[in-house]
Amino acid sequence: MLPWRVPSQVVFCHQDNLNTDGIYPGKYTYVDTMTPAEMANVVMENYDPAFVKIARKGDILVGGYNFGTGSSREQAATALKFAGIQLVLAGSFSETYKRNSINNAFLALEAPELVDDLRRAFAAGKPTVRTGWHLELDMRRAVATVRDTADAARAPREYPVTPVGRAAQELLLANGLEGWIVQQLAARAP
Repeated sequence: MLPWRVPSQVVFCHQDNLNTDGIYPGKYTYVDTMTPAEMANVVMENYDPAFVKIARKGDILVGGYNFGTGSSREQAATALKFAGIQLVLAGSFSETYKRNSINNAFLALEAPELVDDLRRAFAAGKPTVRTGWHLELDMRRAVATVRDTADAARAPREYPVTPVGRAAQELLLANGLEGWIVQQLAARAP
């Protein structure tokens, strides 16, 4: 079973239809010698070159609607993971991006109400914003509880997120599709 609670700070990238080239530039796609650290250093380069200076290891990235549209480039999920982003919440995702994320043990969940509230709060913001919002994801209840650390008087707010099904949990716990296949083969070995 996945950890029941995932606490973190929210970094917000408001753009709708943020495509995989914005997340992981195409010029690096076929550079097989890139290390995970090098991939992390170029993540979001085409969307916001300042992203790698703003986002911190352990953050939760909240994106707009149709996050990860475009090509089927797996590095758009793995580069965020290598950068230390715990998971991505968005208004919606490209189905290919969601599948690539799960196959690479990187969680992508929909939370449209959260995206809408972030937009109201940071409407005129830069492409990437450290919001000052603390988010705790409760996987059991499929709810994200958010506190605004800059406004202690504001009551925490709960937002529904898409629940993580059993098959997706198995892939995440096995460290992705490759890990799951290795587990299955090992279980069947004589």
